[in-house]
Parts: sequence; C-alpha cells; structure tokens
Amino acid sequence: MLIVIFILSGCNLGSETKSTASPSQFENQHLSVAYDGLANTNKDAENGFYMTFQIDQIGPYPLDDKHFSFALQRVIEDDVGNQYESVKTEIITEKENGETLPEGTVYFRQYFKPELNIESSKLSVLFYAKPLYYQQTVLFEELDHDSENVVVNDLNIARVKTDKNKLTLYIEDVHNIQGLETTMVHGGEEIYPVFSSTEIGKFNHSIIANHEFAINIPDPFTLKVKRHRLQDMLWDYPITITLK
Repeated sequence: MLIVIFILSGCNLGSETKSTASPSQFENQHLSVAYDGLANTNKDAENGFYMTFQIDQIGPYPLDDKHFSFALQRVIEDDVGNQYESVKTEIITEKENGETLPEGTVYFRQYFKPELNIESSKLSVLFYAKPLYYQQTVLFEELDHDSENVVVNDLNIARVKTDKNKLTLYIEDVHNIQGLETTMVHGGEEIYPVFSSTEIGKFNHSIIANHEFAINIPDPFTLKVKRHRLQDMLWDYPITITLK
C-alpha cells in the first residue's frame, strides 16, 4: 500500500458523482471517519474514479504515517459483479486554495480503475485503519494508591490496590496480555517484585496481578509495564456506497 502526502491544489479533481454511504460515519476512541464523496477522474491517461474520506483525530495520536495507515481494499466489486482495482492512495493535508486543513484533520483518497459501469448502483467497500503507535514497554507515571482507568498506549490500569509492600493491579489490554511484566521505578532504579502471581481473564486481554516488593509502595509511584509481544492490529469498517 502506497501512502503519500498530497496537496489538493495540485491534482485534477474530476467530476463528482452523486453518492451516499451507509454508514456515512464511524469512529472509535482514536479517530472519526466520514465518507466525503466519489468522483470520476482520468489518471495516467486512464479513466477511473476515486473515493474520499475525512478523518479526524479524537485520541492522543496524530494522523501521520508514524501512527496510522489507511486503505480501502485493493479490489472492490459493484452490485452487478464488475470489479475495480486500486491504483493509488493519497493523504491530503491542504485545501484546494492551499490553506492547511485544521489540526487533527486529513483527507484520505483512493483511486480505482476502470471507470464505473453505467449499470452500477452500489459498491461494497471496506475501510481499513491500521494503528502503528503500539509500544512494547509502557510507562505509567505518578500513579496513586487509588488510581482507576489510567490508559497509556491502549493499556489500561483499571484499578490499583496497595497494602504496604503489596500491589494488586487490574489491567486490560488490546493485545494478548499473557507474559506481561511489571516493575516499579523508584529513586532512579527499576525494582523487580520479589513475588508475583497472576490471574488471566478468559480471552487473554485482562489480568489481575499481585506483586510483593522489598519496599513499601510509594505514593505516588511509577510502573514500567512490558508486553510480551505486540499483535498486528487492523480496524476495518464495512461501507455500502449507493450511486445516484
């Protein structure tokens, strides 16, 4: 998949085709995606069309190629069985007049060939968003003894319980949580627990971890949590485009 930074004022926009999408918008805790339209175009001396989506940042991660990639499927099919092949994808960061889009907003565009069949009335599309920001080691700073739902890098410390040198953590993660390691950072040193036991949830995405340290738990305190492995994540959203 090719993602390039593209300025809207430098492209041949083509003629818009009236269309609607169902659903027209979808979102999660990180971004919102809205269908912006479909247009016929001539790219590289070949007739085709493109679809455009507006993407808005909701969470803490910017919409750049270090944190996300976006795509529709390589081949889409209409309701009468015609197939259309992806040619190119673009990320648009400026308006047609050269103005920069508002911070936290980009447009995603994907081109297809050949041109739409005159009998086409619907297109079945999958919009993919791939998060690229996951880290294996996550730092939780300045936790309190009664902290709840502290989220860093989509890793959630849902609840903390302390008793002198004992620490109980209720943790949830989007990745498989098996093999999760926890250490405490104190006085510039990384302190490992002298004893640990864990109870893993049914689907390997939650854990109750009990740790004992050689010192009492400071208040506040800092934890370093290391995931055993990172899984390849892909968010997909099915869309039906109706051509009018």
